[in-house]
Amino acid sequence: MAPSATSTPGMITEPTPIVTESPIVILARTIFPLVIACGVTTEVCVNTTVREANDRGYDALVLSDCVASYFPEFQRVALEMIKAQGGIFGWVSDSERCLAGLAAATGAQPAAAGAGG
Repeated sequence: MAPSATSTPGMITEPTPIVTESPIVILARTIFPLVIACGVTTEVCVNTTVREANDRGYDALVLSDCVASYFPEFQRVALEMIKAQGGIFGWVSDSERCLAGLAAATGAQPAAAGAGG
């Protein structure tokens, strides 16, 4: 894709390709269709990924301590938009609760948030 007058070199301006037709994705969709979204910027890339996931039938969970914005107000509003109306586009939680939930669901010991592996 050639840069346009409004794009920044090195920045992805298209929606994140979260869905392919690989057997692993099809199996994952059958078992538990969940996208856990992290990244920057919350109000653009993360929000677009969550909406795209929702449009394709996935549930989306945004980890509020794993996303960021240049502007605190944009961050707050973007997270509010995602979880508005009872989670119309997705849910917002934090990494500690997510890791605890995944550990409980799998019977594994919960990892510490931020721990490398």
